[in-house]
Amino acid sequence: MIAAWAPDGRFAVYSGADIGTTFSVKAVTLDATEQAMPALTLTRGARHLAFMPGGKALVYLQGEIQHKNLWVMDLETGAKRPLTNIGSEFDIRDFDIAPDGREVVLERVQERSDVVLLDLPRP
Repeated sequence: MIAAWAPDGRFAVYSGADIGTTFSVKAVTLDATEQAMPALTLTRGARHLAFMPGGKALVYLQGEIQHKNLWVMDLETGAKRPLTNIGSEFDIRDFDIAPDGREVVLERVQERSDVVLLDLPRP
């Protein structure tokens, strides 16, 4: 389960049941009442949600299981748009957004390791 509090603390967004390859995002208020929000479905591996400053937009990872980009959804209109268009060789696993929303830090995974076994003769 993933969760993030709105900047004003009025509600939190969280992931639904992590069953299969997709899961839904829902919202709840401080008094445990369901908060209405546009429909959002994430794919496995998208385990982080972040609010933009002001709390009117939500940033998330969207895409294939092995390749995602950052997207933003307007919480009032439900409009979604990509924030990044990074090539498939760049595998984003996580991200964080500066409090003012002007900078993003990406966690990248590269799997290009070569493992070599050296069998040396005994002296």
